[in-house]
Amino acid sequence: MAHFLDANIFLRFLTGDDRFKAAACRDLIRKTVDGEVELETHPLILAEVVWVLESYYKLPRMQIAEKLDLILNTPNLTIADGNAFSEAVELYSQSALDLADCFVVALATRAGSALISYDAGFDRLHGVVRKEPEDIR
Repeated sequence: MAHFLDANIFLRFLTGDDRFKAAACRDLIRKTVDGEVELETHPLILAEVVWVLESYYKLPRMQIAEKLDLILNTPNLTIADGNAFSEAVELYSQSALDLADCFVVALATRAGSALISYDAGFDRLHGVVRKEPEDIR
């Protein structure tokens, strides 16, 4: 049985801001890497991690992307829509879009769908087809 991880576990692991809790989280991640424990999470949880790293810890975008890559490459950690989320993290590291928008782009692109949005910022992205509701017939 896999155990579901909340954002605060990732935050303690990534920041070490509480030594005791960070040590417990590192041990849990080590057990996961070693195949002793199966963990899972969701991109919404990781988006919360990003929000905290940006707003509270004031980390730069590239450093946040590197931390997300650590999570994404953790053996025996399952992330719902993990491939699309990996693409979103890459786009996040290379653009000014927030992570949620990057994830929307990744999901729409993977589905081969147009992105229905009034946000013209998506038009600057290569390969993204954006339409507005009134364009849909």
